[in-house]
Amino acid sequence: MRSSARWYGWWAVLLVGGLLASGLVVRSQEPRTIEVFYTRSSDTLASGLTRLLFVDAVTGDVRTADVSGEGFTVVGRYVMYRDPGTGVIYRTWEDGRTEQHPFIQPAPETRRIDWVVSPSHDWIAWTLTNQVTGGLQTITTLARADGTEPRAILTDGPDAFMRAVPVALTDDWLFFFDRQPQGVGDYFFYRQYASLYRLDAGAEAPEPALLPYEPNCFCGAGLSPDGQHLARLEQVTETGGYDVRLWDLPANVDVFARSLNVNYQVAGAVLVSPDGRRVVYSLANDLAVDSAGSGRERFMLALMEARTGQQRQVVYNQLLVPLLPAAWLEDSSGVILLNPRQDGTWKVTFETGEIRQVSAATRVGLLH
Repeated sequence: MRSSARWYGWWAVLLVGGLLASGLVVRSQEPRTIEVFYTRSSDTLASGLTRLLFVDAVTGDVRTADVSGEGFTVVGRYVMYRDPGTGVIYRTWEDGRTEQHPFIQPAPETRRIDWVVSPSHDWIAWTLTNQVTGGLQTITTLARADGTEPRAILTDGPDAFMRAVPVALTDDWLFFFDRQPQGVGDYFFYRQYASLYRLDAGAEAPEPALLPYEPNCFCGAGLSPDGQHLARLEQVTETGGYDVRLWDLPANVDVFARSLNVNYQVAGAVLVSPDGRRVVYSLANDLAVDSAGSGRERFMLALMEARTGQQRQVVYNQLLVPLLPAAWLEDSSGVILLNPRQDGTWKVTFETGEIRQVSAATRVGLLH
């Protein structure tokens, strides 16, 4: 791994200028508000490395670090990620310092590590899926971003095939997870879920509980940041179309929106707005292992409104590339979109359906 904390002259100035103009870099009166992006396509970047960009939202200054990583996630004041070659977990700070993560690392028996972070980025929950006698055992631990106050909150297994997969974590310690066969989810373009559970990690003796209508189809799902609203996609037929069921979990009531009746076979990347009133997700067809460059793939975006219980297309022209919902705009009037296959950040507003690229780099998030 190679890291750096250099200035990149006019290239950095132009990049930051575009980010500030787009409104993706959050303007703040408080010092050291940092927005994080990455790029893999810079001409000066060595093969196999990713350049992390730490953009000061007040001054526009950029610091960088070149790393070997995937799964970039903001945790507290650092960015956490996995080295795809070794499985070792690293973290990089805003000044470019890079180090092995001090309290999340695989053991010799670990088959994979997954994690989720609370909306404030102050808390992290991670799973170690270990190969033990009798099958797979998944151990989930909760801690602050700096590693303090750690507590084991769930041990799942041993099981011959199944493992626990973290889905979401709230600021008040509601932990959501899925149980699915090891490795199955890796074959799907969108993350899919089989049987969703909730665990109150703040309880004296936390016990997992199935969410309503679970187990369900192996389909997409999403939760509002506070964990109060759950959106579940339900496939209508094998040829395409998805109903949306949006649950108010504390009230145990749901709003059901029928499918758009379009022939898109798969769907996912589900986002639920902070107020629980909107759900946006992506659909696709003609996906295959080798379809990325085939020219056959088509994508679309759908929006479900809880007020009307109906769905509609966000963009009426088919998308030729996967632009997936990644985060809500501040007023929930649209979403930020990312392409998992190439650098860049886009946004779309629901009123116009217009998609606009706002950065050549991919947005990771904001350092709190």
